[in-house]
Amino acid sequence: MVTIAGKRRFLDQWARALGVGNDLEAMAKLRAVMNELDDARSQLQKTTRVLENVPDPDANVGATGAMAALEQTWQNLLAVERRFAKHERGRK
Repeated sequence: MVTIAGKRRFLDQWARALGVGNDLEAMAKLRAVMNELDDARSQLQKTTRVLENVPDPDANVGATGAMAALEQTWQNLLAVERRFAKHERGRK
């Protein structure tokens, strides 16, 4: 279990990495990055559709793996965004 101080340090590290000073700014920055990932997902989906019927199934392996990694990254950022929302350091 993470202590309160541990949670604060974790969020402080994220805020520094994002270049922001409070929870609301961090959530906005994370949401912007997640929106960029959504754009990348859209482009990648087009690629996977083109490659799904090629005769060499290995040709689509990279695109499929990239899609899975993109989705995992998005989910991880969502979890951090939720931690900021719950903590709301900037409002205290």
